Amino acid sequence: MVEDLGQTLTHELMDLSAAVDLIAQAAAAKLGVHQTDLICLHLLVRNGPMSAGEVAAALGLTTAAISTMAGRLEAGGFARREMDPHDRRRVLLHASPEGTQQAYGLFAGLYDAVGEVAAQQEERDVVRLIELLRSYRQLVSDHTAALRERD
Repeated sequence: MVEDLGQTLTHELMDLSAAVDLIAQAAAAKLGVHQTDLICLHLLVRNGPMSAGEVAAALGLTTAAISTMAGRLEAGGFARREMDPHDRRRVLLHASPEGTQQAYGLFAGLYDAVGEVAAQQEERDVVRLIELLRSYRQLVSDHTAALRERD
């Protein structure tokens, strides 16, 4: 059966997702944390400090699960909890610089290899690929939200 372009792209994205999932599992195991903990750390690095509610919404988990995860991240030195300076009733989870360096250091070889592949391409093509990946990620996020609403 011949797939249409949408199916082919979706299957390639799912294959890429599976490969990313496997490297994340391996990295999390090396760090002694859960894979979701590593995803949370990535969110904190990319977005800055976040409340438990914000992390829960981003990961599709409960705030109770986030509290447990925050405890593991703190115990491992990957994050810290601090009171929100603008709302003392709210606690923010911050990525620690040392924990971030330790976690992201596991991907140094991947960063280098991706950089080498990208350097072999025209810059405009790499920029376009980044734009496409962002668009695809948004489509997947939107579809995820739609699937959750069906429950």
